[in-house]
Amino acid sequence: MYIRRDKSNLHFGQQTRRGSRSLLIIWLATMAVVVAVIWRFNSVQSWVLASIDGASTATLDAVSLAKLGERAYLNGDLEESIRYYSEAARLAPNDIDIKYEYGRVLIYRSYAGRNYYDRAVKALEVAEDAVRIDENNPRAQTLLCIALLENNRPEEAIGAGVRAIDLAPNYAEAYAYLAMSYYRAERPNQAFEAANKAVELNPNSVDARRALALSLSFIGEYDAAIQQYEQAIQIHPRLDALYFELARYYVVKQNYDAAIKAYDQVLAMESDNVKAYTRKCETYFTMRNDQMAQEACEQAIELDPAYPEAWRQLGMVQYARRNFEGAIESLTTCANLQEAAGVPLQDREIQCYYIRGLAHVLLANCDDGWEVLQEALAMNPAEQIKGAINQGLQMCVEYSDEFNPSDIPTPAPTPTVPREPIGVF
Repeated sequence: MYIRRDKSNLHFGQQTRRGSRSLLIIWLATMAVVVAVIWRFNSVQSWVLASIDGASTATLDAVSLAKLGERAYLNGDLEESIRYYSEAARLAPNDIDIKYEYGRVLIYRSYAGRNYYDRAVKALEVAEDAVRIDENNPRAQTLLCIALLENNRPEEAIGAGVRAIDLAPNYAEAYAYLAMSYYRAERPNQAFEAANKAVELNPNSVDARRALALSLSFIGEYDAAIQQYEQAIQIHPRLDALYFELARYYVVKQNYDAAIKAYDQVLAMESDNVKAYTRKCETYFTMRNDQMAQEACEQAIELDPAYPEAWRQLGMVQYARRNFEGAIESLTTCANLQEAAGVPLQDREIQCYYIRGLAHVLLANCDDGWEVLQEALAMNPAEQIKGAINQGLQMCVEYSDEFNPSDIPTPAPTPTVPREPIGVF
């Protein structure tokens, strides 16, 4: 059989050469587009992602946003959780369940430091709005209870907590927040009874465990309190407030290594956690490892120069190391930051005043020292601090002439554990 080679699909005749040129032109044009896209990749990528993100955000309803808020909360990202819950509350302004979760996350975030106290104020606004919508809703009254407590109104918080329990006798969180309110109002028996009931109703409630830990600490049962925090951490291992509160009781037990480990666990979850570095500074200072304390405080300040607690603690370390000039500078920064934030005098870090005043006195600068110590007295200090202030004032009276600071013993500030929900600061 004769095969026509010019008709074969394999022949390379003239027509195929023309087709090849066309394909080559198309290929070159395509490659030019690809190169242009690669060159413009960053801008194209940003535009596409922005479009996708905008489209997906626009389609999310309040329930979907609330679920994202819950996921962020469980991941320990409280700021992200607040953003989602805030938007969900805006889309569903009458949904008390969303308001409750939103307010609770705001409260947890307010524990990050004095610069975050506005979250507690916002939580109270959310709670009051929920009560206006339905004053007979137990979750609204429960949120009002914890929000009033974190705004330093424990007696009113007790009223809201009792109301919540009347409306829902088996609601564990209502008992938990009522217990915390009794604790702040220094009613230990009622605090323990309510907290124990909260855990009985819901052993997997983080706040029930926290409430029981606090009520146990009131009567000095620190080991039992630590056990409650450890169980709470098993329930929510990424909630940093639990580690901060647990560590403070390790400090009370003088188990400083365990306290440092707790703060390091927070830093493992969030490497730039300013509060964790500040608390490490406090713990090292309590151990009188002043070098490590100063390094931790300086790390905190490097991360957030506007964090007053870090400046306060650095000033205390510098004072104890007899670096009075440095202490004055750090403690003045602490006081100025709080004043600029509008914090009332009686609510400011008193160490930033009385220790600064003592530092001035020890540098024979009684004019400034006297003024600052008088400010500290106006802050209604505890008796121990009042004694140190009076000692400084007496120095100025006795040493009217210039004196050598090395002749006067430095009264080292003594850290104390406040009797309050210690997650706050």
